[in-house]
Amino acid sequence: MRTMTMLLAALLLCVPLCALAAEGDPLLSVDDLLSLQDSYDAFLDALESLIVERGLLSPEEREAWRDAQMGDFFQNGGYGSMLINYMPGALNYVREEDTLVQLSIELEGGATLYLDTMRRYTPRDSSLSGLMLTLSLIDAQGMPMNAAFTLGGTSGVFLKWDALESAYVSVGATAQSDGETIVWSDQTPIDGAKNPVLTIAITDTQTQTPLPGATLTLSVDGDGYRVDDGALRAQPVEPAAAP
Repeated sequence: MRTMTMLLAALLLCVPLCALAAEGDPLLSVDDLLSLQDSYDAFLDALESLIVERGLLSPEEREAWRDAQMGDFFQNGGYGSMLINYMPGALNYVREEDTLVQLSIELEGGATLYLDTMRRYTPRDSSLSGLMLTLSLIDAQGMPMNAAFTLGGTSGVFLKWDALESAYVSVGATAQSDGETIVWSDQTPIDGAKNPVLTIAITDTQTQTPLPGATLTLSVDGDGYRVDDGALRAQPVEPAAAP
């Protein structure tokens, strides 16, 4: 166990633990935080590995970074509690560009395609490089499937993460993904612009068999593009050409 974590645990054992915060109490107590520790540790494990992989944290600084995160977690403000601020109606001010959405459709054969993305993308002021698209496939029994996705579109370009550049870079009018995030980007739509349609071709990588695909239709929405609830639709497998 890391040094800082051990010290924090010792400090917590030396003082009476608070009761769980009462309903409506804006403070999360030490007990509350301890009840979340296993989940938080698992999150930090994954986050730490990711930021080292992306070159945002050197391997030599991993332990110090982790200790700092745990210190903030347990001793936020030096009081062993965390203040939770909430203003009724505040969520009305959250931009759709900052809102995650997950769409899903059942394909022919019983598999289910999931798409994690953002509700809206505005090229002029979005903090992201484009519309993030993360695809995954689940079989009829609810088990993850090994699948390769090929994305195309009627407009725009696709970007993929480049570890050397530490940025998303353009890969052109089509993109390949084994489940990693792909970004679709385009310019601010002009008046009368048509809704972009993104195509998703799917291949079972275990059998190299084409599977039913899908389309994602983006709605031109003022100076941006919106993902509506029904934007993802199934497409049948193209029949094989006659020999």
